Amino acid sequence: MKKGHKWAFVPEWKGYCIPLDIVFGVVASVASVIPVAWALMKLSDLPWFYGFAAVPLFFAIVAVLSNVAKKRTAQLFQSAYFLEYRKVRYETEIKGNFRSEADVHNRTIWSFTKKLKNAEAHGRLWKYVNAMAKTKKIPPDVYAETTYV
Repeated sequence: MKKGHKWAFVPEWKGYCIPLDIVFGVVASVASVIPVAWALMKLSDLPWFYGFAAVPLFFAIVAVLSNVAKKRTAQLFQSAYFLEYRKVRYETEIKGNFRSEADVHNRTIWSFTKKLKNAEAHGRLWKYVNAMAKTKKIPPDVYAETTYV
């Protein structure tokens, strides 16, 4: 949504992501440092609390992995959107109702959002988005256009 894509779907729990990311990052960093502190205590003469100097390193790793996960999630939603776009485009062309690109785009946004809200209400949002993003079902006319051009 930061890039201005109109198709983005924001789940209801989205407002909790940033605080949860921070809490998860701190907990994961501290949990990762505990073995380092234990190893310092057993293998060297340094005090065990020097191991906690590695917390920023582990927090940076958590931040990078979180960023990668968010980008991957955006790619999944985009792939799912374009599947819906192809379906709407195919339905309008098969009926002979040739619509403008803006009409197809708006209809796609409406149907995509409606389907995702329904999936979220039934507790299967991620399963549905993954299935849509990874499907290879392409309408036959679209497939013919892309392979024989």
